[in-house]
Amino acid sequence: MSDITIIPTKQWYDTASISETHRRLLAEGHHVSENALRGWVRQGILPAARIGRTCLIYYPNVLKLLHEGTGMPPEASDKRPPHIPPRIAI
Repeated sequence: MSDITIIPTKQWYDTASISETHRRLLAEGHHVSENALRGWVRQGILPAARIGRTCLIYYPNVLKLLHEGTGMPPEASDKRPPHIPPRIAI
């Protein structure tokens, strides 16, 4: 007799937390950091639903972002972080 153990494959859900989505991306060969996902959600690049402190993201949206990008990059003067003062024309 052979002692073969069959390990079931992980079942993934299309809507999941950032950390779970990160694990799925790694399992499927996409090398994206968890911090990158969090940053995209924070910047509004990747839509997310918030439930308390948990952000849920839709996996097909992540794949679309990875394959198609965000389009044209914004101009440098369009969005400035609040800690950077406005440009002064000289």
